[in-house]
Amino acid sequence: MKTNSDRQSLLTQRQFQVAAEAGAFKKVVVEATWTRFSIFGEMQSGGRGSMVSSRKRLRQFMNPAAALALLRRVGVTTVEVRLAEWDVEMSALSMRLRPDVTARKLRAKRIAEAAYYPSRPPEPEQATREDQLGKLVEEKLRRSALQAELMYGKKQGPVD
Repeated sequence: MKTNSDRQSLLTQRQFQVAAEAGAFKKVVVEATWTRFSIFGEMQSGGRGSMVSSRKRLRQFMNPAAALALLRRVGVTTVEVRLAEWDVEMSALSMRLRPDVTARKLRAKRIAEAAYYPSRPPEPEQATREDQLGKLVEEKLRRSALQAELMYGKKQGPVD
C-alpha cells in the first residue's frame, strides 16, 4: 500500500477488499470526474484510500454500474455516489466511441458464462459489423433495381 503526502493511500483491488472487510473505511464512495468514475474509501483514521490498478494507476470506470458491481464483488454493500462533476452528454458520447471493444468484451463474457453455466441455453449471436454492411449493400442494390424498374418499365437483370 503506497501513501502520498496528503494522506491518500493507493490500494489495489485486493488491498481495498481487505481494508473494507477490516472496517477501515467510514464510507466507500464512487465519484464522477467528467466522464469517468473512481472508487475511494474515506478512512476511519482520516485520509482517503483510492482504488488503483495493479500498475498503480487510478482505477476508473466509464460505466458506474461496473464500479458498483466491482464493489459488490469485494463485499461492499453501502456506497455513496457523487455525481456533481459528471458530464452526462460527454459520457454518453465517449461510451459510443469504441463499440468494437464493447462487443468483444460482451462476447467474451457470454463465452465465460456459458462455460460456468452449461445448462443455460446459449444466447443468439449478434450480427457482426461485416454482416450488417453486407445486408446494407444488398438492400441498396435491391432498391436500385426497383427504382430502375419503375423508371424504365422493365425488370433489369444481371449485367453480363
